[in-house]
Amino acid sequence: MATTTVSDYVIWTRHVHGDAELVSRILAMWAGQTLQLEVDGVSGTWRKMDDGADGRPTPGLRPLGAAQGHWRGLFKTRRGDIVSLRAAQPHGGVSESSLQERRARLVAPPRGRTQEERDAAFRNFLELARQGYRSDGPYGSRDELHDRE
Repeated sequence: MATTTVSDYVIWTRHVHGDAELVSRILAMWAGQTLQLEVDGVSGTWRKMDDGADGRPTPGLRPLGAAQGHWRGLFKTRRGDIVSLRAAQPHGGVSESSLQERRARLVAPPRGRTQEERDAAFRNFLELARQGYRSDGPYGSRDELHDRE
């Protein structure tokens, strides 16, 4: 089980100790991705912080919803204390692998195309350049085009 120091409104990875796998998991997340954490016995959703202005990833987690209320309470009453931290099972004990299997079934597999179908699609794309507006006569002056006198 990992521990973290209550030192800010967010959890910084440099303050997480005792679970190198959890730290590497947090660092591998992309901005905006969520994680279920149990902090001091209270489970909640935490969001990976947005990347910095220079594009570098921010190594921290921001609490969402009920986790935010719990963490702010800890920050006000127990600032500087060490609390327990562990990754909770998402969605009431459902494993991450089963969630990925469910998501995979929702996405349609790519359709196979034959080379003839690809060539026909490419020819049709090239034909689009010839299907534009064509004028039969001269345009005239700019004033005539815009009905000016």
